[in-house]
Amino acid sequence: MRTDQNSFSSRFKFWFRNTGLWLKGLPLNILNGIRRLPRFLTGEITGIGKEFLEMVRNFFRLRTVPGKRISLFLSLILFLICIKIYYNTSVERHEENSQDKLVPTGKQLWEGFKKTIFVVNVREEYDENGEIIKNDLPQTLREARDIDKQALADGKFSNRWDAWKNGSTRKYLNQGESLLWQDTKASGKRILISMVFIFAGIYIGLFMGAFPYAEKLMYRFVLFFDKIPAIAVLPILFIVFGLGETAKIALIVIGVAPTVVLDTYLKVKEVHDEQLVKGMTLNASQSEIVFRIIYPQIIPKVLDTIRLNFKAVILFLIAGEALAAEAGIGYRIFVVRRYMDMATIFPYVVWISALAFIVDMAFRTWISRKYQWLNK
Repeated sequence: MRTDQNSFSSRFKFWFRNTGLWLKGLPLNILNGIRRLPRFLTGEITGIGKEFLEMVRNFFRLRTVPGKRISLFLSLILFLICIKIYYNTSVERHEENSQDKLVPTGKQLWEGFKKTIFVVNVREEYDENGEIIKNDLPQTLREARDIDKQALADGKFSNRWDAWKNGSTRKYLNQGESLLWQDTKASGKRILISMVFIFAGIYIGLFMGAFPYAEKLMYRFVLFFDKIPAIAVLPILFIVFGLGETAKIALIVIGVAPTVVLDTYLKVKEVHDEQLVKGMTLNASQSEIVFRIIYPQIIPKVLDTIRLNFKAVILFLIAGEALAAEAGIGYRIFVVRRYMDMATIFPYVVWISALAFIVDMAFRTWISRKYQWLNK
């Protein structure tokens, strides 16, 4: 016990001493960084020029390796072009009609982002008679911030942290949740439950591909369900399961899980029989052959399939929420569509696209790090 305490004490002293040395040398490091900045910028510009010339010479050459700087530029250029086209279209439409709602300006989009993120959907509280309990809290974020600024100027708070801790802004935010966060939680819960069943489809496809009797039992059944358009059975799901969460989750599972099952089945069939025979020669059991020979080879490719089908998950989620829901990203998009509120629709579209991109990147990162042997 004493040894552990001494070890912790020595580590803490070492960390404290290094932190002190780093803080002591921080001003000098900042000054040196400022001095090196012109040389750094010159080197970066020169590097971009060299990589650009290399790109011009080798643009249509196979197996070439682009530089890091030009790779970043090329990955951003199409986004910048789309933003420029949108900006020009917005300017032209608002010059013709200042009340245009179809293509919001940058300011309107920013206001839409602030409204969806920072405007709180206040939870209503009722008294014993069923009447709404009124309070004296501000009704908007701007009003709450103005009250705190005035209180800070009047000396009611000692500093900004005290104003945030005890001011009106925090009380306003604690009244409820923003629409974006509320809808994201509702949609995220449906996606997570659906993904549990979709991942379970991996094991169905694994058994179906590994065991011939399981293949004969399930293959045609799963293939038939894979050909059914999931949107077409949505009314049936609402009739059978009602308008609750079950119907929306079932829509996602029916739309995506059969594809994952069949892809897993095909990946299992691609495993060479020689590997299975070698496993049997080494006295491996049936379960060892399935889970130690077949499964490790197919799982990274199946994860790629799930990653590429995540867009379909989002599509079926929005379809289900648009028809029957009380909260959710798809529900909110179709509600504000009635009022042509594009300044709210755009933030939701950008947000759900960003979430899907992050999930896709997480899958790709996991596959590249966990299965480094893949494609080698």
